[in-house]
Amino acid sequence: MHTHLLIRVGEIFLKGKNKNLFENKLVDNLKKITGKPVKKLRSRYVLEYFVNHCIIKNVFGLTSYSPALKVEKDIEKIKEAALKLVKKGTFKVETKRSDKSFPIKSLEINRIVGKYVEDNSPAEFRMKQPQLILSIEINQDLAYLFTERISCFGGLPTGVEGRVLLLVEDSASLLAGLLFMKRGSSIYPVSFSKKDISFLQNFNPEKLNLIIIKDFFELERFSEKKKINLLVSGQTFKTYEQYGVGLTTFRPLIAYDQKEIKGLLSTFNFQ
Repeated sequence: MHTHLLIRVGEIFLKGKNKNLFENKLVDNLKKITGKPVKKLRSRYVLEYFVNHCIIKNVFGLTSYSPALKVEKDIEKIKEAALKLVKKGTFKVETKRSDKSFPIKSLEINRIVGKYVEDNSPAEFRMKQPQLILSIEINQDLAYLFTERISCFGGLPTGVEGRVLLLVEDSASLLAGLLFMKRGSSIYPVSFSKKDISFLQNFNPEKLNLIIIKDFFELERFSEKKKINLLVSGQTFKTYEQYGVGLTTFRPLIAYDQKEIKGLLSTFNFQ
């Protein structure tokens, strides 16, 4: 019964004069990873509902999203939509009225909709510890109703904070690359042998190509060609060793152990 996906963003709203750059990159990444057109609202993005919507979580810069039912900004339409989403159990209503021209205030909407659902279904209105929270957002275009918030990974849109080389050696290297992507960096994976980088591709809006190098001398030549002087490694304190390369090397996992690395990878659904 959902018609749209209501998407929320995180810290890009703190970026001041660069805000438009971050927003445009986020929208572009969202389009490329989902393959869907994106509509921008004030502090929200909207996509038409599609079945495999969990792919939205792979877009860095988003904090959460909700499968939502979109209706006209009419209290009768909102009441009817609420009845479709709340069938039984205990519930309460929370309204966010971004469009202040809508004539009914948020608390009154909560009361009207809650009473209507309670009068027309087995569901029971409860203020404290309800089984379900029905959220209503009234924006500039229409009203959106939803009962679920699906968490995303936050961070910054990939591609807004410069480029780095990622030395792919093992699964820890993949995590190190992912953490840099989450902070906005574009990664260029390199390796001494063929590796599977499909996990990274799931989160990257651009096509990734693994560059096979023979030695660190060839790595430096590649870095000069691409004009990238930063190298990211998945080394930990236990696996640390100096690379024979003059690049500035970042080791974001230096203080992690293997259990912590596996735990972090699992949060990103690494198989």
